Amino acid sequence: MSLVRIGLLSVMGLVVAMAMGVAGGARFPVATAVADAVGEKVLLDNERMTMIEFVFPPRFKGEEHAAVADEFAYVLEGEFAVVTRGKGKRVLRPGDVEYAAKYTVHSSLNETARPARVLVVLLKDR
Repeated sequence: MSLVRIGLLSVMGLVVAMAMGVAGGARFPVATAVADAVGEKVLLDNERMTMIEFVFPPRFKGEEHAAVADEFAYVLEGEFAVVTRGKGKRVLRPGDVEYAAKYTVHSSLNETARPARVLVVLLKDR
């Protein structure tokens, strides 16, 4: 499958033993769930981009990873944080957008007691 996935973000990017698929079929571990599994729904996957809706459970802590593509994360509901190596943590709320360039090292967090719903767009190389 040529689907580019994140566990967001990382981007991005998400449960125990879950892996992130990359174009060409390579797989990389992205996270260890500390609560329930991350919900994931692919909304669009074509030659230019992949759009995925993620629902990160309360207390989710993703592992640090490099973005597999230029990625945008848009928070639909709840609160979500991205920790970018060299830049620190940015907390995002509904309507906020985070961008990570391809290869940016980062991790994703939901430090709240409520789920966070995040729309992630990954731009594929042409």
